[in-house]
Amino acid sequence: MSKPFYLHNTMIAAMMLMTGGAAHAGLSFVVTDTATRTEAFNIAGFATLPTGSAVSLGHLDYTGPGAQTVTYTYLGQESGFIDKFYNTLSGAKLLESNAVGTSISSVVSAVGPLSFKFEGDTGKFAINGGYWDKGTSIGLIGTNMLIGSTTYAYVLGYNDSAGTKHLGDWDDFVVGVSAVPEPETYAMLIVGLGLVGFSLSKQRQR
Repeated sequence: MSKPFYLHNTMIAAMMLMTGGAAHAGLSFVVTDTATRTEAFNIAGFATLPTGSAVSLGHLDYTGPGAQTVTYTYLGQESGFIDKFYNTLSGAKLLESNAVGTSISSVVSAVGPLSFKFEGDTGKFAINGGYWDKGTSIGLIGTNMLIGSTTYAYVLGYNDSAGTKHLGDWDDFVVGVSAVPEPETYAMLIVGLGLVGFSLSKQRQR
C-alpha cells in the first residue's frame, strides 16, 4: 500500500534537513527576469563570468518549514558607489568596509521574500521582493557555491548602476546566503518522521 502524499513529503523534508543533504532547504530564488552582463563579474575567490554571460534576476524567498536562522555573508565588491546591504528584519547591515566573510543573521519563520535590500548610489535601493530603483537589480550568481571553505546555498550580486542600463556585472556587492533550522524545527521534523514510521507500520499490519 502506498503511503499518503503528505506523509511522503514530511519524510523527505525531515531527511533533507537532518542530513544536510539539501543546500537549498528553506530557500528558493524566484526568477522574474533575465539580463546579460555588459562587464565581467570579477570578484576575488570567484570564477570570472564574462561579458555577454546571462544572469537571472529576481528575489530570494524563505520556504520553511518552521523557523530557520538565515545568514548573510559579505563576499566582496567592485563598485563605483559605496554600496550597503541591509537585513531589514534585524536592522543589521553589511558594508564595503567590512572584512570579506563578515556575516549577519536573523531567525525567519514567515514564508515569502526575505527581508533585505541593497543600496548603491545614496537613496537608490533594490528591495528583495519589492521595488527596485531604475537600473538597480538583484542577480543570482550561483547556487550551492563553495567559496573559500564555506558552501553557500545562494550567492547574490547587486547591480548598482542607478539609472544606467549599460553597466551590468552584478558584482557591485556580493553576498552568500544560507539557512539552518532552529532546534524546535528539527524536533518537529523528528516527531513527524516518527509519525510517518508509525503510520507505515500500521498500514503494513492491515
